[in-house]
Amino acid sequence: MSRQELAEAVNAYLWDTYKARERLDEKDIGKLERGENRWPRECRREAFRAVLRVDEDRQLGFYVVRGTSGARSARSEARPIPAVAVGGASSTRSPNRAFDVGLVRLTGAAWFGMLPEDLVELPGPWTTDMDTPTKIEAAHVEALRRSIALFEHWDHQYGGGLARAAMSGQLQWACRAARTSVMTETTRQAWQSVAARLGDLAGWACFDAGERPELVQHYFLTAIQLAGEANDVQQRTHTATSMNRHLTYLGRTSEALDIVGLARLGWRELPHLGRAVIGIAEARTHGKIGDRQACEQAVQLCDHHFANSSPDGVVDPTWGYYADAAQILGDAGHALFDLAMTSGDEDQAEATINRLEAAYVSHSPESVRSKALTMIRIACLKARHRDLGEALDAADLGIADAREVHSRRIADDLRLLDRVLASVPTTRGNRDRLAKVRASIVTPVSRG
Repeated sequence: MSRQELAEAVNAYLWDTYKARERLDEKDIGKLERGENRWPRECRREAFRAVLRVDEDRQLGFYVVRGTSGARSARSEARPIPAVAVGGASSTRSPNRAFDVGLVRLTGAAWFGMLPEDLVELPGPWTTDMDTPTKIEAAHVEALRRSIALFEHWDHQYGGGLARAAMSGQLQWACRAARTSVMTETTRQAWQSVAARLGDLAGWACFDAGERPELVQHYFLTAIQLAGEANDVQQRTHTATSMNRHLTYLGRTSEALDIVGLARLGWRELPHLGRAVIGIAEARTHGKIGDRQACEQAVQLCDHHFANSSPDGVVDPTWGYYADAAQILGDAGHALFDLAMTSGDEDQAEATINRLEAAYVSHSPESVRSKALTMIRIACLKARHRDLGEALDAADLGIADAREVHSRRIADDLRLLDRVLASVPTTRGNRDRLAKVRASIVTPVSRG
């Protein structure tokens, strides 16, 4: 949502609530962002609170400006809608404080680049004192983009466990450059968009590595804030789907659906691939809840938009990763997995296995984590619904891939596989092999 769309949403609220015809536009939103207007009148503050889903004015940085020295001091220290300020010395604030006002509300504020400044200071031990360029130019943006491409390759092939610290340090440096380096407005938007992509990736890597949820969510919030300041609808939508998947994994499905609902704000501006990814996110959450009808409808939405996506989607800087049919097949199969494991519907289980098997054979050799996750789940489904021998064959393949990756998600799936195998009836002919497979799970689980 752009500044103009935010203004229109506020105008619509004021008309619906008070029949007050306001004419706020993108220039008025810009004045709020720059701190030129720090205390809009009450009805407008109410409208901003409602649209951005917060309870208090201070959460948006609104405060009374009075003609005292204390107020002048406050004006020099506070900004209502600040730029991201990340990096430098470690913060002494508790990283949990940011979540007292609710993750969904914070995400709504970040969507418009309106987080209070202290909420986007990254927690954790990784800081960098490296100098930033005096001036950021297009070549710097491209160099940052190339470094992210390398990080993404590492993440896909080796998992988030080994690369997340490097990503975090690079993100802190990039955010400090955004605050301290000179650049044109066009270059600043490009720099913030690319840094947002890095924040999204850092959050994802921390999620994959099993970092504490507060740390993962701080990275995602920072990414959405950066993309919001850059008016980058594509990147902030992508990050919202990443956040949705993390919340779904944690079982926080109500928040996950709220976040993916926020992602739909940019629906009209999304390419078919972006809409397909929203379908994936919704399907995973509904599958986790156990809502079969909603899950299957979301999978159909995903399939429809993927089928209608442009052939050149592979070069899309935000959504290109999903131009791969293997990724779409695999993600949709993972969304259906929970339903197939818990229901007695053999047809549904077969359809899910077929999707996952098609994804596995289509994945590139470099997509080691995706291959491992996919084959481990195939093994679980075959143990539950098919023959134990087939399940053990699939388990051998999945465990072999898992040995190459440092991923808590893979470790969690391997633990599930072990529980499923432990519950399967055995015969004298397969008992020894089952014991061998279960023993081979131990090493990759301990590394995850």
